[in-house]
Amino acid sequence: MGRIVAIGGGELDTTHRINEYIVKLAGKKNPDFLFIGTASHDAEGYISGIQKEFESLGCIVSALKLTTENYTDEEINSILEHADIIYVGGGDTSFMMDTWKKYGLDEKLKKIYYNDQAILSGLSAGAICWFSCGHSDSSIFEMNGEVGYGWVKGLLEIFPYAFCPHYNEREELLDLMIGEKESPCIALENNVAFVEQDGCISYIASDNSSKAYVLNYVDEILKKQEQKVDKL
Repeated sequence: MGRIVAIGGGELDTTHRINEYIVKLAGKKNPDFLFIGTASHDAEGYISGIQKEFESLGCIVSALKLTTENYTDEEINSILEHADIIYVGGGDTSFMMDTWKKYGLDEKLKKIYYNDQAILSGLSAGAICWFSCGHSDSSIFEMNGEVGYGWVKGLLEIFPYAFCPHYNEREELLDLMIGEKESPCIALENNVAFVEQDGCISYIASDNSSKAYVLNYVDEILKKQEQKVDKL
């Protein structure tokens, strides 16, 4: 069993305490930090922001750029092998998963989790990917140029739950859509993270107001259970 920190949303400054938590979890003074920005098409500004944030926390930062550079399978394996922390960025979840599958990165990340080779983390799309399906605004749901929302499947399925990031922004919409899912849905507001370590699940937050919920339907009635969140 591995270690995962899945962040519901926020900016690098508002999630700073969660970022500190991730680095401390590595248990090293200068951990090797790998950023995977596939969901944002490896946007250079995003990579630069991540580099600045995590270098300030003592990390040695590198990036795997699957959309802008070419890698052999051996090169990808070597990059992953040296990482103490792997952080997946936000963006287009469906595009990210399609790209990962071309490189076999989905299976490689699952293997890393089950062998506990590195801390796995991420935000928004980078949090959705660890679950069985995710509530997403990926490009596949756009209609007539307008943003649409739906359930992205074909994820890593490490956890048998649906997952919704940015719940503070999507509450009304998700509550209407959750009836489509048979499995419970973990819904996180911005600046909250789902943490799994040694088979134990907990929730942490970088502020005093953000919340986490588990949603499901029982006898056709929506049940919304607020979860205990530890403030960092």
